[in-house]
Amino acid sequence: MKVKALSRSAASTERQNSGDLRMQHRNLDPDHHPMARAREYTRAVTAAKLDRMFAKPFLGALGTGHRDGVTATAVSRTALVPFVSGAADGEIRIWDLASRKCV
Repeated sequence: MKVKALSRSAASTERQNSGDLRMQHRNLDPDHHPMARAREYTRAVTAAKLDRMFAKPFLGALGTGHRDGVTATAVSRTALVPFVSGAADGEIRIWDLASRKCV
């Protein structure tokens, strides 16, 4: 009779130094995460709003902006105040979205 045993190497369970991150096993059972569905819904709504807000017509409405096409944008996940745009003209601008002016 042949018996197979599962084994793990020591390298998979130990860290080489204190700065290494360990892989965390997550329990995805919905009974243990009652707010997961509401949290995912909130994330989806926020993502949809940001997609609509940062569409091309919005960037064109910033007034005296870049002289060339905008190639990159970045926004904070928690607030809309530090909106940063970068363009092909080599400029990076930080915008105040309430007044639609460059800071």
